[in-house]
Amino acid sequence: MSFRSSGNREALASQFMQFTQASADVARKTLQSNNWNLEAAIDSYYQNHSDNSSATTQTNARAISDIFDKYKQPDSPPDTLSITGTMAYFDAIDLALDDPTVLALSKALDSPTMGEITRKGFTDGWTFLGADSIEKMKEKLRELRTKMDTNDEYFKEVYNWTFDWAKPPGQKGIPHETATEWWRLLLAGRFQGHLDYWIDFINNKWKKTISRDTWKMLHEFVPYATVTDPTLTNFDEMSSWPSVIDGYVEYYKDLAK
Repeated sequence: MSFRSSGNREALASQFMQFTQASADVARKTLQSNNWNLEAAIDSYYQNHSDNSSATTQTNARAISDIFDKYKQPDSPPDTLSITGTMAYFDAIDLALDDPTVLALSKALDSPTMGEITRKGFTDGWTFLGADSIEKMKEKLRELRTKMDTNDEYFKEVYNWTFDWAKPPGQKGIPHETATEWWRLLLAGRFQGHLDYWIDFINNKWKKTISRDTWKMLHEFVPYATVTDPTLTNFDEMSSWPSVIDGYVEYYKDLAK
């Protein structure tokens, strides 16, 4: 069967729900995971249900909510894990703050901002992932970690999501000091031979707010600088890279002189 995208995400979600009888949240998450390709999302939905014995529908939402309550602080906002509760929960599932899977999980649980998780995001996210106990959550976390390491499209999805999540409310960009901390977490092991130099350049030479375009284009630059042209000797200054990339290349070449 062939499916055509209307170009409207709400329409895609509606078509997905009509075809699968899934909830709106499951529709949105599955479509997002498949780059809003309706046919791929439907195939993925049924494949996961077949492989996992309909884990999404069988997951105990009450058990998930009880886990949320265990880590919710009495003085935190209603139905919200504040940073203290979130850190305690991460400790329970063996998730270290220097593990980039923190970002994958925060995205999966629809975290509104750093250190906060809502009850709805927590319950919907773990229901979708099919985990209703700490041990099952640990297992799903390992799966997310593997997916981050092996699925380039998924990594890109998490990487791009991080910009909006880390961006201060009402601002168009991320302070460079904040951006470099997230880059250090996300790009360790990916930006070999350049990450430390890039961070030094941004913090000590560039020293400007990081825009969405810069954030996204760095992801595109990483394979160029690590695979295509590690020494940057063939870098074309007339190509369409943003000025911050041009500046970094000049900085890197000066260091090599």
